[in-house]
Amino acid sequence: MANIKQHIEQQSAFKFMTDELQFASAVGRKKMMHRQFYTNAFELRMELDIQEAVCQFAEKHHNTAVMAQLIEQLCHVNDISQSVVNLIDGNVLDDIQLFEVKKFSLISDKVSKLLMDNGFDWIPFHDLTVVIDTLDPDKNRLPQFHIYSSYKPELAEIRQKIDQSTDEEEIEKLKWEESQMEDKIRTALSKRLSMKALQIQQNLDQIGYLDLLLAHAEQIRKWQLCKPTIVEDKSNTTGCCSCSAEENNSEASESGNTEGNSRFTGLFNPLVKHSTGNFQAIDIELKHEPTLITGANMSGKTVLLKTIGLAQTMCQFGFFVPAASAEIALVDDILFSIGDQQSEMNGLSSFAVEILNIDKIIKAVKEEQQILALVDELARTTNPEEGKALVSSFIQIMQQYHTDALITTHYGGLQSDCRRLRVKGLKIKNNEKNITPENINRYMDYQLVETTQDDVPMEAISIAEIFGVDEELILKAKKKLAN
Repeated sequence: MANIKQHIEQQSAFKFMTDELQFASAVGRKKMMHRQFYTNAFELRMELDIQEAVCQFAEKHHNTAVMAQLIEQLCHVNDISQSVVNLIDGNVLDDIQLFEVKKFSLISDKVSKLLMDNGFDWIPFHDLTVVIDTLDPDKNRLPQFHIYSSYKPELAEIRQKIDQSTDEEEIEKLKWEESQMEDKIRTALSKRLSMKALQIQQNLDQIGYLDLLLAHAEQIRKWQLCKPTIVEDKSNTTGCCSCSAEENNSEASESGNTEGNSRFTGLFNPLVKHSTGNFQAIDIELKHEPTLITGANMSGKTVLLKTIGLAQTMCQFGFFVPAASAEIALVDDILFSIGDQQSEMNGLSSFAVEILNIDKIIKAVKEEQQILALVDELARTTNPEEGKALVSSFIQIMQQYHTDALITTHYGGLQSDCRRLRVKGLKIKNNEKNITPENINRYMDYQLVETTQDDVPMEAISIAEIFGVDEELILKAKKKLAN
């Protein structure tokens, strides 16, 4: 199973979404990079519920003093993980590390009070008053630290003598005594703080978690992402999506999705929308079987696969998804075979890389993993006869194991009895003369329709004409098609 870093490297749209998150602290981004890939439905539903609560809190306090104070505190958080590890290991902290612990504990206390005072109790924090009092004996509650004279009367006496003495030899002796006493105080402080080290670490983790959820809440608001409904995969009632039958039945009945299929309405790709300023949202249902998708060149088949992969990925890492609504069956892994993701395997031909990706998918399903397979133009670089045979055989194996698989193709005449979808494609009226390479997307309908036809749309020549390709080539190609 790939971790979040691998998915970010593999999916440009997912990288776009994670790069866009505006964190207030380094621990927020660190928390994101340690996100788990949820395969347990109950755990994921709980995570999505917490995200929803944070969204409601952020919306209620958007552009208010509460949110401004909260963000200000998060901005001052440093990653003190190493200092905490030193405490756990029984090491003595230096003054800088003791300062870091004090500063963080003060921030943690302020954040906790801000949340509780405003009715938000979804993210609990430990009370670190003991830590603060230990590092702030004068109770001034300022983010600064030194070995205070109030820690030990003898220390105060030595420092007073240093201030009053004019004898250099005596001052040097007193400073050595001061240093020895300060070391003992640091040792005592570190020993006392070590008993609270785990609570400090847990609060640091919660601060990072809060920062992550607030960053995502802003992204949800910006892109109008939706909270996905997690549905049971009926083909695998004992598999990865483990939760009680009662919980699954409740979820299914609420959504009306008794088949356990993934369904998206108004699904869109934020990266494409950001790059082009527009994206035609689509509706699609994924059944526990392979689906063959056909469509003309430039009809968005590859983008469709990437968009579905993005939605599934975001969902299973605990994020809301880019759709008007989404019902999602969880999988153990998301496996791709898309051309532009093959550059990492240097030295192999595109077909070799592709066939190795296909082999990886087949091995996964034969090991009874529940996967989402997204395969773009399988065997497109080999001869058509072998290509068709490979596509048909792959579909047959996916059918055998009831695998959620989307396979795009430009091949017609495939000997495969499977579900088929077609991208509607170009919408050109007979008298339309204003189509250009720059505005052709306006005339493309990316919606999917069920089809039983085995042929594929033939719009390549029309697109070539729009792009102003040599007229002789167009005429000869049309003549050959007519024969």
